[in-house]
Amino acid sequence: MDRRTFVKLGAATLAAPALVASRARAEAPKLGTIAYQLGWVKNFQFAGEYIADDKGYFEQEGIGVDLLAGGPSVSAEPIVISGKALVGQNSTDNTANAVAKGAPLKIIGTNYQKSPSSIISLAKTPILEPKDLAGKTVGIQANNQVVWNAFLKINGVDPSAVNTVPAQHDFTPLVSGEIDAFFGFSNDDVVQLRRKGQDVVYMLMADFGYPMFNCNYLVTEDTLADPEKRAQVVAFMRGAIRGWQDAVKDPALSARLTVEVYGKGNGLDMAAQEQSAAATNELMVTADTERHGLFWMTDKSVDETIATLSTAGIVAKKDLFTNEILEEAYQGKTTL
Repeated sequence: MDRRTFVKLGAATLAAPALVASRARAEAPKLGTIAYQLGWVKNFQFAGEYIADDKGYFEQEGIGVDLLAGGPSVSAEPIVISGKALVGQNSTDNTANAVAKGAPLKIIGTNYQKSPSSIISLAKTPILEPKDLAGKTVGIQANNQVVWNAFLKINGVDPSAVNTVPAQHDFTPLVSGEIDAFFGFSNDDVVQLRRKGQDVVYMLMADFGYPMFNCNYLVTEDTLADPEKRAQVVAFMRGAIRGWQDAVKDPALSARLTVEVYGKGNGLDMAAQEQSAAATNELMVTADTERHGLFWMTDKSVDETIATLSTAGIVAKKDLFTNEILEEAYQGKTTL
């Protein structure tokens, strides 16, 4: 779900520059320079773009890319629509809601084939599947209540059988035993808790009837129709694919660039960022991406995502998702 639900970084993070200069360019890129609006603050989630910038992949594709930091008060959709960024990233539900209200946007690829949304519990009192929820107290953030209700419905769990309580992004109630579990992310919160010495397990919601793309690339319909802008997007995606291919292979590199360069000043821990980067691979790399390449959205997965959105009360049409840019980027290949 939307990372803005979990506001856990202090003022120092939010005071960090919204735009970190990309690597020095010897000459102007032939396709010009675009802005990419990130879906959150600069952390491990955007390691592929950091690598593409640092290794010159974007430059080799003829495009300059400025990486715009996100945060709890930043939403990519209006920024992309306004033209302040050519490409943005956000969660499927946010983009689908915007489109349902008339926003002229398309999702052109997904970072996460599986959403990291999880129910996290202590290993000594594990919640590993929906039936384990009966009689438990679970902390759910206000912005995730709709998702939680839909998850219970999909899995046939009577809401009255679970004690759902309001939660913030605070690990204390779980650690102290005040609650049995809470809604968090497998590639972030689980890592943080384990780094704090807590023995935790998690139930990935995507594995139990709640499949959902997450961290998607989005552009406007006008961008797809404009030959010049379309060429820029293809070049950007080619660079991003190359960067993420490297990120998947080398979480340590992802962490180093995140902590020492692009997210410098955000108070990030190197070991935690490396572990989160490694955990992200489990969400990005699937049998589908092995067959088609990173970011690819199969018809089956699109249908499943739309069905999940519907259960949560969000209406989305299949044409919200398109692989046309990826087709041009890969040119019949599955890697670059």
